[in-house]
Formats: sequence, C-alpha cells, structure tokens
Amino acid sequence: MAETPTTPLPRPPAANPDSGRWVYIVFLAALGGVFGWFAWSQADTYLALRGNGQRAEAVVAGHQESRGRRSTTWYPVFRFATADGRSVEATSGVSADPAALPRGRRVAVVYDPANPANVRQAADMEAGPGATPWILGGLAVLMFAAAGAFLLPRRRA
Repeated sequence: MAETPTTPLPRPPAANPDSGRWVYIVFLAALGGVFGWFAWSQADTYLALRGNGQRAEAVVAGHQESRGRRSTTWYPVFRFATADGRSVEATSGVSADPAALPRGRRVAVVYDPANPANVRQAADMEAGPGATPWILGGLAVLMFAAAGAFLLPRRRA
C-alpha cells in the first residue's frame, strides 16, 4: 500500500497569556478611581468650608435619620441666619448623636456663603476632615499600585 504524503494542519495561534491581565488592570484602576473620587469629594467639602466658610450661631432644629442595614445614623438639622440676613435650615454632612445635640441647643456652625446648605458644626471643622478621606485615598493608592503590578513584565519559568 502506498503512503500518501500528508501535510500537517496549521496550528491555531497560541493564546496570549497576557491578554487576561488587562481585565485586572482595568478593574483595579476603575476601583482606584472610584475610591479616589469619594476621597476627594469628602475632602473637598471640608476644604471649601475651611477656606470660604463663615461662622454663625445656629439652633438645632432636629435630626435627619438615615437608616442603614445594621445601624441608624443621625444628622443634625441647623437653623441659622446668614451674614446677609437670610434664614436657612440645613442638614449637616457630619453625623451626631441626638443626645449630644438635643433640639433647641445653640451651637456655632460654619457654612458656605455660596451654598448655605453646606454646613457643619464649628467643633467638627476644628477636628479636621476626619479619617474617611484618608482611608479612601489610601485604598485608591492601593488599587492603582495593584493595577500597576499587573503592568510589570512576567518572569518566565
């Protein structure tokens, strides 16, 4: 029996092992961007009040309740008059214990003259922006570093 010459079939192209890395890079960089945006928005509110804020005497008008899955957070509602005499009722962006700030208590607040709804208790302003922007910023840096680690060349075995 005569042997017929056979030509080998072309091999399919080898899968690029680096193509899957881009999914991780994009995901981690996007997550870092989200954390960074939230960190900046938290810090920006504080910095805007620190730079442009005006002090006023306010009365605690009540508390706004925010229910979560496992806890309830209370934000004080302040009633105060701006420097130009407008009466404003605004909810603070910083939570407080209702027992520590009962309704009717007079407190010093700092508000943004361009947007009086942006108000915080003066004591909160003196304490600084808090840990949240730092934690979120740290997580953003960590996510960007992890994404960068996927950009490093792989070691070949």
